[in-house]
Amino acid sequence: MNYKKYLVIWVWLIVLLAAGTFVSRLPIPKSSIILLIMAISITKALLVALFFMHLKFERLVPLWIVAISPFFLVGLAAFLILSGILLS
Repeated sequence: MNYKKYLVIWVWLIVLLAAGTFVSRLPIPKSSIILLIMAISITKALLVALFFMHLKFERLVPLWIVAISPFFLVGLAAFLILSGILLS
């Protein structure tokens, strides 16, 4: 069994957990913090769903998509929130 798949997912879930803790301590408005934490939580849920899709349909969903999706989603959410696009 290839345990690299599991390691990638666990590392991302731990990183996202740490990101949620870091975001909660940022000196930004509470509404922005709530939106960022929601984005991180949704990303964690999507990561788990993508992982199980990858296990079931390994040829349709490559592991690299599963591995980079959290970085992309959290980065996009942080950019939109911190630039004021969602709050204006």
